[in-house]
Amino acid sequence: MRSIDNIDFQILNLLQKDARIAAKEIANKLNLTITPIYERIKKLEKLGYIKKYIALVDNKKIDKGLIIFISVSLSRHTKDIVENFIKEIKKLNEVMECYYISGNADFLLKVYCKDMQDYHNFITNKFSVIENITQFYSSFVMSEAKIETAFKLI
Repeated sequence: MRSIDNIDFQILNLLQKDARIAAKEIANKLNLTITPIYERIKKLEKLGYIKKYIALVDNKKIDKGLIIFISVSLSRHTKDIVENFIKEIKKLNEVMECYYISGNADFLLKVYCKDMQDYHNFITNKFSVIENITQFYSSFVMSEAKIETAFKLI
C-alpha cells in the first residue's frame, strides 16, 4: 500500500471531526489550494483510508437509549458454525457491532434497544433462536464515560 504523508494525516483528522467540511475549508486550514486537497481526498478514498462518510445519530433521540454488550459463546468453532452465526447476527437491526474475539467468549455484540421490554423481546424472539449459542452474558451500560469515533493521527 502506498504511504501517506503528514498533509494526508491532517486531512484525515479534519474529515474525522466533520465529514462535511469542504475541500476549500481544508485548503484554507492547511494553506494549500483546493485542487491538491481534492486529489488527496480521492487518493485516501481509493487507498481505503476513508471507508465511508456517515452522520452519527444520537441513539437517545431515536428511542434507542438502552445499550447492551452481549458476550456470546458458541457450541463449536467450525467454519460453518461461525459463518452462520455472523450471517444471522447481520440480520438483526438491534446489533450495531459484532466482533469475533478470543478469551472467555467467542463474540462480543453491541446492541441498542428502546428499553428492557424491547431487549427482552430481542433476546426471546430474535437472538436466542440462533443455532449453536451455548451461553451469553449481558452487560448493560449505565452511563457513557467516553465515546470517540476519530483516531488521533498527528
